[in-house]
Amino acid sequence: MSQDWERIGTVNRERLGLFQQLHVYGDVIPLKHVIDMQQLENELAAFSDKWVQYNPEKTNNPRHGLSVTSLDGGMSGVPDLFSIYEWSKQTGRKVSERDFNVPTEAYRHCKSIHAIFEPFLPDVGRCRFVRFQPGGHFPPHRDGSVNYQIPDYFRILVPLNRTGHDRFHFVHDGRLVDYEPGRPYLFNALKTHSVVSFDSDVITLALSVALKQETVAKAVDLFKIY
Repeated sequence: MSQDWERIGTVNRERLGLFQQLHVYGDVIPLKHVIDMQQLENELAAFSDKWVQYNPEKTNNPRHGLSVTSLDGGMSGVPDLFSIYEWSKQTGRKVSERDFNVPTEAYRHCKSIHAIFEPFLPDVGRCRFVRFQPGGHFPPHRDGSVNYQIPDYFRILVPLNRTGHDRFHFVHDGRLVDYEPGRPYLFNALKTHSVVSFDSDVITLALSVALKQETVAKAVDLFKIY
């Protein structure tokens, strides 16, 4: 089947322009709000038995997830705790990170995270807590799209507990990132990034936000000013 390269080129140029508006300011950008970690810890205690294996095909990678948004508001983890790119190829059902936009019970209960989400609503897509055991990791990768080179969302990562370079590494474009626990970081997911845990029960929060002129403007407004 032939590709509509003109259409692909138009979409990629539009998306790249929006990415450049964000990342002209930097590739890893701290945002203003910081999560109250004591409040979040108390909220997450209600879900101690709800964590599910992240990408069940890779059981040798000790990661579990807790869906904050999903396709249907459920917390089964299917397919929101899979590789969406791989799942789309295997099933033939093409979905975007933006399609995972129904809040789950975890979102409703964990009010400590709402201040991060609210500026971007209703344009928040796939979001999840991830809990790592020693050796749990996301290998170096770049975010992509099933149909285009440039994805239709941007990414925010919040390192939460048990942080520090002796416990958890966030590597972006070959560099180890310094970070503050509980603070959101907007990062350029078109560049290679990875995380790896050296400690038990390390938790992060990952958000995808629809790539639109409005959300780009909102993100810039949330940049931490030193």
